[in-house]
Amino acid sequence: MPRRDKRADIVNAGIRIFSRKGFNRCSVEDILQEAHVARATFYSYFDSKKDLFVELVDGILNTMFEIVAKELGDIPMTLEELKERTSNTILELYKFFSENWEFSAIYIKEVMGMNPEIDYRIVEWQQRVADMVKVLLNRGIERGIFRSMDVDIVSTVVAGIPQHVGLQLFMLNQAVDIPRVAEAITDYLIYGLATRN
Repeated sequence: MPRRDKRADIVNAGIRIFSRKGFNRCSVEDILQEAHVARATFYSYFDSKKDLFVELVDGILNTMFEIVAKELGDIPMTLEELKERTSNTILELYKFFSENWEFSAIYIKEVMGMNPEIDYRIVEWQQRVADMVKVLLNRGIERGIFRSMDVDIVSTVVAGIPQHVGLQLFMLNQAVDIPRVAEAITDYLIYGLATRN
């Protein structure tokens, strides 16, 4: 019989408990019962409930950044290529959220405003995405794809749009037409930034 991965059991139990009860309303005891592990086992992997929560948040943020970097890490050569990659990025982000609903609920419902350390991690992630967008915008301006703009401000706005829309759509309605959302956001972003003839 294969050995149980108790750390994974704890992480998965944390995902379920945090998504159902929220960070503040659950205890280490709730996680222990869900994972079917002893208190000593939990503390051999994590210093606290917050330590487990921070690891989960880091996992969500890293996955989201990898999705963005995969499509937008190198600079598209044309407006059509940029439109396709932007749409793919948005589709993949929403697919990640919808396929990992319990995991995503932690981020959507619990993260911002909970703790200064976690707030810092979110702001740091948003800055990483904004920096990537800034490079895309500057290259797009150089190539004549985008019009001249305040790249610092626009990159911050663009980096926050998918996250904000995700919060609104998933919190208000889980039956989301993700391709429609991706198309609408992509059209808005790409053609709002494109050079005007």
